Amino acid sequence: MKKLNEIEEESIFPKEQERLLTEKEHPYRERNKGIIILLITTVIWSLAFIAQSTAMDQIGPCAFVFYRHFLSGLCLLPFAFLKPCSKEEKRAGIKGGAITGIVLGFASVIQQIGVKETTVGKAAFLTVLYIILIPIFGLVIGKKPEKKIWFCAILALVGVYFIAIKAGTKFTIGIGDTYIILCSVLYAVQIMQVGYYVKKVNISWYMSIQFLAGSLVGLLGFIFFEKFSLMSLKAAFLPIAYAGIMSGAVAFTMQSYAQKRLEDTLASLLMSTTAIYAAIWGWLFLGESLGIREFFGCIIMTVAVVYAQMPEKRKKRS
Repeated sequence: MKKLNEIEEESIFPKEQERLLTEKEHPYRERNKGIIILLITTVIWSLAFIAQSTAMDQIGPCAFVFYRHFLSGLCLLPFAFLKPCSKEEKRAGIKGGAITGIVLGFASVIQQIGVKETTVGKAAFLTVLYIILIPIFGLVIGKKPEKKIWFCAILALVGVYFIAIKAGTKFTIGIGDTYIILCSVLYAVQIMQVGYYVKKVNISWYMSIQFLAGSLVGLLGFIFFEKFSLMSLKAAFLPIAYAGIMSGAVAFTMQSYAQKRLEDTLASLLMSTTAIYAAIWGWLFLGESLGIREFFGCIIMTVAVVYAQMPEKRKKRS
């Protein structure tokens, strides 16, 4: 039988840290919980593409962003009042939510405008450019991601290309594509903001204020560039309800919960799997093709995501 000190030396944790860890606090358990929650979140988001596409037949992009984010904020605001917190936590949550919400609002409006000017496939591909942008932005602020994350991000981007861009399609950059690229930059910033604030502020206040601030961005565009129509609002009610409640209030809260337990680079890689689910829903509900090319892209993305989650091999102690 091995002696106690030999068993302790083989542990992946230092002796002092190992004694303090409980099963609930185990870092891999919390990390895996974050991964599962974020993957469920991407399924909800992928269905929102159908809601967004349907709503655009009835209302403008600014109106849609205003309605969906305002509904999300209203759904979450009661929880902010019900959950007790200090004045400092409340103030920090409101401030962080307002800053993140402005970025989210502009990203959402620009994405909606871009989707109207380009194909859904190109929009999906260009949006997930944030999986490359986040590691780059991380380097700027002193966060150096693991080498394998770079490899997995590029591999996932190749997978998205096979899923979103159809064979024989001439890949050019038009005005709509430019909007989507700008939207991707803003989403990269928003994801990093969420990763920063969720570890420091009251989540309920942060999330509700984020959506209300985002809705203000949509409202300003709605007032200056679009016209209100009660008939159009009624026609787009169900897509707005899904985007506001499920894709907004529920999914974004799940994102915040998951990002507390994950690095920004891994979180963005997991979120890029939205392209896989979107391709499946397009095939099931919209009659879009899902052939060998798209299936190959799904396999590439799955390999990238699974490999990114595998823990690094630890060096043996001398």
